[in-house]
Order: sequence, then C-alpha cells, then structure tokens
Amino acid sequence: MKKQLFILLAILLIGKSNESQAQFTIGIKGGVNLAQLKTDFKSQSVSELWKQSLDTKLGYAGGIYARIGSKLFLQPELIFSAKGGSLNILPSNGSSEKTIAIDYTNLDVPLLIGYKFGPIRINGGPMASFKLSSDATSEELKTYSSNVGDSFKNAAYGYQVGGGIDVGSLSVDVRYEGSLSEVTVVDLTNKVNFSQKGNLWQVTLGLKLF
Repeated sequence: MKKQLFILLAILLIGKSNESQAQFTIGIKGGVNLAQLKTDFKSQSVSELWKQSLDTKLGYAGGIYARIGSKLFLQPELIFSAKGGSLNILPSNGSSEKTIAIDYTNLDVPLLIGYKFGPIRINGGPMASFKLSSDATSEELKTYSSNVGDSFKNAAYGYQVGGGIDVGSLSVDVRYEGSLSEVTVVDLTNKVNFSQKGNLWQVTLGLKLF
C-alpha cells in the first residue's frame, strides 16, 4: 500500500511540475544528518530493559538533485545518507546501563514539490529509502536476537519537509525527515518483537551545475 501511494504521489507531482513551464536544473549537494531511532516495544517486560535513547547520531548526506520548474517546482534527488541512533540497555545481571550505537547507510530517493518566494524555497514530499549497509552486530544485541545484523529492511518509506535559500549557484537546505514504515523489525529470542523508526534533521549545501 505504501509503495502504491508513493507511485501515485510521484505521478501527481510530475503533473504539477509540467504546469510550471520553466527551467531544468541539475546540481550536487552534501551535508550532515542529525538522526535518532524511535523504538516501539511490543512487550512491557522487554521495554523495562530496552529504552529509547535521546542521543543523536551525526552522519553524512551527499548526492545529486534535479529541479524542474521555476516558482512551482519538482525536485527529485538521489542521496547517499549515513543514519543511525542508539538504544539504552539495562543488563539483567544488575550492571550499569549500556548505550549501543546503531549505524546504517541508505540510498534515499525523495521526490519533493516546492514553491519559491524570491530566493527562499519551501518543499516537501515522499521518500523511498533503500538499504546499502548496516552495522547492528554488537554482542549485547545478539544476546536478544541472532538475526539483528539482517534486521534492517531493504526498503522503507518516509517523507521530507523543509526549506532553503538560493544565492547564485549555491543553495542551503534544512529539512526534517520522518518515517512512514519501520527501518528494522527484530524477532527476539523470547518471541517478542520490537521495531524502530528513524527520524533526522538534515542540513546541506548545494551547487548548481547547470
């Protein structure tokens, strides 16, 4: 259902961009992510041992974008994005709480529709995210699930909203990214499931090539 919704929104956005009759721009962009993982536990007994961490993970983002239109525009992107977060675990042996870092890298494909007010832009739209790599293999996690390293989904869906400013060939963007589907679903050895959704703030600097 989420995939069909993404395709439908893409078709609608392309139709909107054709109405704006104007220029076609291609550029490159790069910047940083400040990410978190939100955890949805399905068991109270497990949630007492596993806690969502408020820590944020600093990662990178970089890739290419195209912009079709002038005031009203469509902006598809291909972005390599390093994300992650952390979980707090209270070991059952009574030792102090541990924080486990989780890292993963995705190819993000946002399809944004936006509007320009002079040099200022606002934009938002759906995003598909495809797993490239993950590093969730710490021993603490493996004590709960032997398949943690394979738990990251190959594809997830979300959205991005934000704004930016253009100055000559340069652009600066600030966006919030949220999840519409889980990035992981882990089946614990005690038959209890938990899932994680990612969210982040992203700041990038872009350069228009032509």
